[in-house]
Amino acid sequence: MQATSRALDHLLRAAGDPVADLRDIGAGHPEFKRAQAIRAATGVLAKVPDVFPAIAQAVRVGDDAAVSPRIRAHFAAAEAWLAGNPILAAESYALILSKWPRDLLALRLAQSCYFFLGWHDRLCAVVDAVVPAWPRDRRAFGFVLAMASFARAENGDAAQAEALGREALAHDPACPFGVHAVAHAFVESRRHREGAQWMRDQRRQWARESRMRTHNAWHLAMFDAELGNVASVLGILDTWLLPASAQSPLEACDAAALLWRLTTDGVGDAGRWDKISAAFERTTTPGFWPYVDLHAALAHLTARNLPRAQRLVQAIERCAEGDNYAALRARFITLPGVQALRAWSDGRFGEAAELFERLQPVLAGAGGSRVQLEIFKSIGREAARRQRGQGETHRTRSSRTPALPAISVTSRAGVFPASARPRAAVRTLS
Repeated sequence: MQATSRALDHLLRAAGDPVADLRDIGAGHPEFKRAQAIRAATGVLAKVPDVFPAIAQAVRVGDDAAVSPRIRAHFAAAEAWLAGNPILAAESYALILSKWPRDLLALRLAQSCYFFLGWHDRLCAVVDAVVPAWPRDRRAFGFVLAMASFARAENGDAAQAEALGREALAHDPACPFGVHAVAHAFVESRRHREGAQWMRDQRRQWARESRMRTHNAWHLAMFDAELGNVASVLGILDTWLLPASAQSPLEACDAAALLWRLTTDGVGDAGRWDKISAAFERTTTPGFWPYVDLHAALAHLTARNLPRAQRLVQAIERCAEGDNYAALRARFITLPGVQALRAWSDGRFGEAAELFERLQPVLAGAGGSRVQLEIFKSIGREAARRQRGQGETHRTRSSRTPALPAISVTSRAGVFPASARPRAAVRTLS
């Protein structure tokens, strides 16, 4: 139990290396099945298809008749994720919580899947449902509070998010996930100076070995960008985010968002856009997650790299031809979003403003946090502002940044109401 408990603790705190914690637990070990559930969980949390083989290997033990109903339910949820059905995965983890409300692993995974889907209201619902089952004096309750804090921030309740996050850190001061939740509360309340100071004060907690260390560094940089501290922002971008981008498309998304924030302030990119664009090309599986694809498109187009942008579009179009949820999001979110970004890149500001406005009702469905999706809303607002300039801004930009050759996007933009979420049937887990 010591190794699996340590691995679970590290997974929930976003610290350490849960997989390394389990390296000595193999078949025949009394904790093997629990270890396999945690290994599968780390793959689901990663939100990249590169780890699918590791998840598939972990869930094979689910065929063993000796597996408990609860562990079997975890394997079934992970299999739904593997099958490309994130809705079924999310609802399956939620169903586990209806039977075992103190299952912290299921709670973390349910929230992760809802985050991937962009269903921010469910982030709150799933944690609110289990809070009554928890004794307040348990250290593990701090994890519940941290997840509740992040959920509140994602739903715009900054005051409650901050209170819950600080309470979570009272249970476990060295929790990078809890530090991150409070950072989101500061963003929601637009207290950038306090947010920057908070991240600096908490640096010892998040700058250690942690899966969220670069993302927490990104939060510090974004606070500093709002305060005009360009030197700090560039230092974080070059020291933390650009190196990490070479390994992870999620880190590349943060790097792209941060560099875009600098670009809007007139800071030269010094070749950084091309580095981020190249990182996306190496690490991204187009069509898997619209949130990543839209950031990749922004990087390719801002770097003026047409071949990469065209390859991205073609891959997403192939995905859009399917009949699963990924295809649905590709058709109604990603490809229209790329069209809007292309219009912006070419200086067609009126068209870009219109396309971004049409995208807004479904943008949350791209997944990711509201903070992370703000970049696309801000581009739409800036396009509208420039369009109101009655062409003068258009002519200025066109003379400075020549239009790229056309990228073919054959799919049509359509209506994908946020309320029309396809809900796959959830099979009984027993």
